[in-house]
Amino acid sequence: MSTAAPSPWLRARARRRLHRPDDLVEQTRWVFLVIALVSLAATTPAALVGGASWGPALLVLATLALTASWIVRYRSQAAPAALDAVDVLAVAVFALACPVPPVAFGVVFPALWSRVMYGRTARVAGYAAGLCAALLAATLVWGLLPGRSGSTDVTHVAGALPVLLLTAVGARHLALGLFAREQTRGRDAALLTLGTGLVGVTDLMAIRLQGWTATTEICRMTPGLRVAVVADDGNGHLRVAAQVGDFDRTLDVLPLDLLPHGGLPNECREVTDPGLLGTAGGFTRQWLCMPLPASPGRYMLLGAPDTVPAEAVAAIQSMNNQVALATRGSQAHRDLQAQARTDNLTGLANRAAFTSALDAAAGGGTGAAWVLFLDLDDFKVVNDALGHAAGDQLLQHMATRMLGALRDEDLCARLGGDEFGVLLHDAGREQAEQVGRRLVELLSAPIRLDGRLTQVGASVGMAALEPGTSGAGVVQQADIAMYAAKAAGKNRVQAFSPALLEADAPSTLELELRGAASRGEFVVHYQPIVATSDGRCVAVEALVRWAHPTRGLLGPVDFLELAERTGLINRIGEQVLRRACADAAGWTDGGRPVAVHVNASPRQLAHPHFVTAVRECLAAYALAPKQLIIEITESSVLDSPAVQLTLDVLSRLGVGLAVDDFGTGYSALTTLRTLPVDVVKIDKSFVAGAATVVADQAVLEAIAQMAGRLGLGTVAEGVEDVDQQRFVEQAGITAVQGYLHQRPVPAAELAAWLAQERSSRTLVAGHA
Repeated sequence: MSTAAPSPWLRARARRRLHRPDDLVEQTRWVFLVIALVSLAATTPAALVGGASWGPALLVLATLALTASWIVRYRSQAAPAALDAVDVLAVAVFALACPVPPVAFGVVFPALWSRVMYGRTARVAGYAAGLCAALLAATLVWGLLPGRSGSTDVTHVAGALPVLLLTAVGARHLALGLFAREQTRGRDAALLTLGTGLVGVTDLMAIRLQGWTATTEICRMTPGLRVAVVADDGNGHLRVAAQVGDFDRTLDVLPLDLLPHGGLPNECREVTDPGLLGTAGGFTRQWLCMPLPASPGRYMLLGAPDTVPAEAVAAIQSMNNQVALATRGSQAHRDLQAQARTDNLTGLANRAAFTSALDAAAGGGTGAAWVLFLDLDDFKVVNDALGHAAGDQLLQHMATRMLGALRDEDLCARLGGDEFGVLLHDAGREQAEQVGRRLVELLSAPIRLDGRLTQVGASVGMAALEPGTSGAGVVQQADIAMYAAKAAGKNRVQAFSPALLEADAPSTLELELRGAASRGEFVVHYQPIVATSDGRCVAVEALVRWAHPTRGLLGPVDFLELAERTGLINRIGEQVLRRACADAAGWTDGGRPVAVHVNASPRQLAHPHFVTAVRECLAAYALAPKQLIIEITESSVLDSPAVQLTLDVLSRLGVGLAVDDFGTGYSALTTLRTLPVDVVKIDKSFVAGAATVVADQAVLEAIAQMAGRLGLGTVAEGVEDVDQQRFVEQAGITAVQGYLHQRPVPAAELAAWLAQERSSRTLVAGHA
């Protein structure tokens, strides 16, 4: 009949119980337990030889008691006094049952080695003394028991007892060293785990939780250590936020005067009168107070039965420092997030935060919402008259006024410049119109800036944001409505309607122009300027075009006036400047660099960032200053000191200045006298009649002679045929520009044209 094999579950359970632990302290305890059990098993047969008839029964009883006591101690990782008493009594019984008491030393020494791995040193000393007393008492009583003949020599046992005590001292010393090593390793591992776990963590609660987990592990690795976190509640008490360790009861409130006085702010100091803390903490000899560097007003209290180990204090301080560092990093992360979603000037949400809120509202399905798009009317007038500092102050006041008209759940954002957006949650059309009118009323109220009373207005467009709609699309609708409000007379509220999308609506082109500037739809074409002396291309003029997605390629006449009026000319002009410098950096003709002419309006030249943009372009594309020539019209700059100052700065940088359409303004000679002009570009109206009209011929010749005496270059614009070319050459003009040589073309076509012209001149020179 076969016997059923043990179940896999039982085998696995047995393997777990017999498995040697990985921890060094636990390994040592396991080894000492095995040695003690083997020693007990090996000593018991010798104890049975020549013993009394009642001896085997006592031996079995003592063996079972010792085996049970040792296994319970190992499994519980504790050494209660009851188990020590069982061991002492069982050793005494074992010695009495032996043929002679000294046989019991085969059990006593392994038992002592096993016992030194548990509990406090005083208890270990008591255990060793108890074993000595048990052996001595058993030796004295041994001869008095039935079946014993005579008595045993007490000196044999008494002489070995000092060795037993010395063994206890040495074994305990080794155990304490092992404990200290493992405790240090455990604390270091806890700190390492904390440091690794805090990498990249920005959530404050997660940081504190990981710190407390490390504290708990440090307490576990430091026997007797107790830790409590307390916080000043502002009412003369300390609220206990958390505690770990061998507290007798849970703490809730402690007196504030428990904290030590004096010392440095972050110094760890001893609590001189622990009071209730000492009672709750059990038998605790020392309490320390450690301020938490990351949490002002919060403290960590550390207690221990003896003195708090310096290693534990250092570990707790290191843990707190790591938590403080992670907390500062978390705060910096939150600050950066706030900065990334906040307008620095007004403190309102910025475009990114507004867009995120729109997307959330559009996809949330929480009810209808309305978007208001605001643009301040006549803000540029105030900004230009009083300066940018006053303009910034005005925007800040306007932001404050807008917040006063909104509910807490509504969102107000500055979208850029003098444009603002408002998201009204759970609002109907009537409520949105009321808010819009209230905003117009508040923003149009007079305001005093730098001692001067000034006033702006607000044009407001509004559109419904319904669940499932596109946030960006609704903003575009509100933007269109805002431009319609401006077109209707400004300082009013306009709701979006599909009729506003008609192609001839003024607001439509303005919106498209604004989007084109953001999407980079503007391209640059170039028209060469050719020297009359040798036909070499000495420069090109950069001419902006709008690559409209539906209307095709639009020329400057279709949008520049609108760009000037809306202020977009600065943004568009900078894009053209950067593109032109980037392209011109790689162009040469006959080994000589080709200069690039870039048109700039008075509004661009008056902008404080214009000179900075020029410097950045020259540096970014390694372009020599003389290769960049800024073109202006003569009639547009004489009445603007700011423009003249910009031109003077550019001249000192080495950047060239060309006067476009020369001869058509009201003060051409004044322009040459007051501005640092390098090139005069003669208007094409004079070139067109030069071959047949005597007056135009005279003007051309006069300009050429005057420019020559002033050391200025001259360019004749609009040269379209050979006769015009021949005449301007005879008049002394140094360069020409027009369809005779090349129309305005993209950069790639111009590069090909330059290469072709070089080849043609080389071929002609070879034949010559």
